[in-house]
Amino acid sequence: MRRVLLAERISDDKGERSESIEDQDMKLRTRAIREGVEIVGTAVDLSVSGDVDMFARPDLGEWLKPEGRERWDELWVTTQDRLSRSEPHFMAFVFKVIEWDKTLVVLDDPSLDLTTPEGRAIAHVKSLGPHKELERIKARVQDSHDRRRFTTRWPGGIPPFGYKTVHRFEDGKTAAYLELDEGMVMELREMRRIMIEGESFAGLAKHLNAEGVLTARDRARVRRGKPVKARGGEEGTPERWSETSVKKLLTDEALLGRKKHNREVIYGMDGRPIQIADAVFTDDEWESLQAAIRRRMHTSVRRVNGTSPMYGVVHCGRCGAKAIHKVSTLRGVTYRYYQCGAWPKENRCAGISCRAEPIEEMVEIHFLQKFGRDRVTKKVWVPGSDSSKELAEIIKRMERLRKQDEEGDWDDDQEGYRFRMNQYKVRKRELEAKPVKKAGWAEEDQGLTFSELWPTLDLEGKRKQLIDSGYAVMVGEKTFEVEPRPESYSERQTKELSV
Repeated sequence: MRRVLLAERISDDKGERSESIEDQDMKLRTRAIREGVEIVGTAVDLSVSGDVDMFARPDLGEWLKPEGRERWDELWVTTQDRLSRSEPHFMAFVFKVIEWDKTLVVLDDPSLDLTTPEGRAIAHVKSLGPHKELERIKARVQDSHDRRRFTTRWPGGIPPFGYKTVHRFEDGKTAAYLELDEGMVMELREMRRIMIEGESFAGLAKHLNAEGVLTARDRARVRRGKPVKARGGEEGTPERWSETSVKKLLTDEALLGRKKHNREVIYGMDGRPIQIADAVFTDDEWESLQAAIRRRMHTSVRRVNGTSPMYGVVHCGRCGAKAIHKVSTLRGVTYRYYQCGAWPKENRCAGISCRAEPIEEMVEIHFLQKFGRDRVTKKVWVPGSDSSKELAEIIKRMERLRKQDEEGDWDDDQEGYRFRMNQYKVRKRELEAKPVKKAGWAEEDQGLTFSELWPTLDLEGKRKQLIDSGYAVMVGEKTFEVEPRPESYSERQTKELSV
């Protein structure tokens, strides 16, 4: 008896109109009953485009593997485009069917004969129709995407962290937009506070993981009623924040409510970024966050797991490398040392070692003697007004538009060209007229002295304070010296008054 495999497919191309899976199944089974063949299986591919290679389809692809092919003699489809809309894919499959000594049956094309060169030529010609229709579908979908790209609608996908998707009924259709998610906005404001206070990306990632803060991807899954799931992990295991993901999030202009395409901000005809939602941060908050991030990225002193409690403070007195913290136990007694930590190991200065406790005690005494009576200050961001970045972008877009006109791209729409160029010129004049006030960091008095602050700090807080004060402890052969820099606050004040 002839062994038949039924192949059914429905496309996810929104512009395609095709028969349902139920209709395909009914037609194929009716024909099978009439011819008395044995149905060995049904390959059903739901939401699979006609442009996907048959071998790559979730269900049909399994039947085309060697172990699957042994189970059928004939492959039946209702119409040729249910098998494929791609002419290259279809013809490649035709020759595979011949190579396997199988039979392809298309219900609406009973004259299909792949056993002769003439029949294969006719099949090739017929495959061009679905292929051209596929190209038309792609063009319609792309045109739709292009039209929506410059609107305030959300094109789809996982919304940025801080936002949620809402749907509105417009012109008889449902349209997607973005709105602020207050819960995530609170998380972002806390992230900003932590970064402003000098935390590292790794430290912030650790904090987020400890607090169980979900990523944007996991939050989207929860909204759809699905469990959290890390990439490559099991369901129920949340994604972990990393140094990279934190940095990417906090430097993404999507947090300002701006629309992006291919990771770039989209600008409208007026030369301004397209705003699709309210911003998470004000302009001043955003600038201060980016300044804190830049300052953090330019800092060479990082605290990593297992390093010295004075990492970045203690240095080798011979070569200047940051010292490493060594711990050893002898007869039940624990000893701590600072030694040269040059990298690679063969570059380390042999014999340079000093006990840790005297260094840490002397540093604390010396620091408080020099700075104890000074007021504690905190760096705060003073916002400015500088439109140079947006102005440079406008000039770049004007140059690009002129080049397009010179190459003839606007020959059929000179009115549109002039309108867009005029919009750019207006925006350029507005930006040029704005006063430039440079933003920057300033010191703000915190209402206490260093002597009052010191007892409230833990070991890590003291380490950070020493680094901020510019201290360097140079470890020698059983000796050390302290090189505090910069000058104390009082010394700086005296110099400023004498100028």
